Amino acid sequence: MYMEGQSKSTLNRHTLIFSGRGKKKHDWSVVCVHSSFVWPFNIPNVTPTSQPEITMSGGNVVPPLTTHVLDTARGIPGGGISMVLLIQTGNGEFREIERGTTTNDGRGGFLSSSSLQAGAVYKLFFDTDCYFKSIGVKGFYPYVEVVFRIEDPSQHYHVPLLLSPYGYSTYRGS
Repeated sequence: MYMEGQSKSTLNRHTLIFSGRGKKKHDWSVVCVHSSFVWPFNIPNVTPTSQPEITMSGGNVVPPLTTHVLDTARGIPGGGISMVLLIQTGNGEFREIERGTTTNDGRGGFLSSSSLQAGAVYKLFFDTDCYFKSIGVKGFYPYVEVVFRIEDPSQHYHVPLLLSPYGYSTYRGS
């Protein structure tokens, strides 16, 4: 269970997120459910795996693929957003590689234990619906999927997401 003030990076796949104020139980409501049985929800062509959840690597180690979510409507980082990184297989379907959650600073990193593949197509899935519910905002997009190709695996790839309740934008950063 997540309560306001708790680090969202500690959420696991069977977590209820509550929102509200006050000490009485009717002052609180469930705004999002993280569960391996209901999330990720209806991601087309996904083969789930049992990979552990990750967050941005600490220290001086920079993962080869990073992201930074900025909530442009509020002017702050998008912290606590669940993400899934997938790779496209030979038959066109996407297979999950890793899961992660953005830090309080809105940052996340992937592929800490594996390497990028030249010519491979990746999909970065952001659970924006859960994020917006957790801050008490109705969003138009329940999720964002960013699909991109890795041409040179020796390079660092940064895929930021600029997010608001009614729009989003992305680009290849540095």
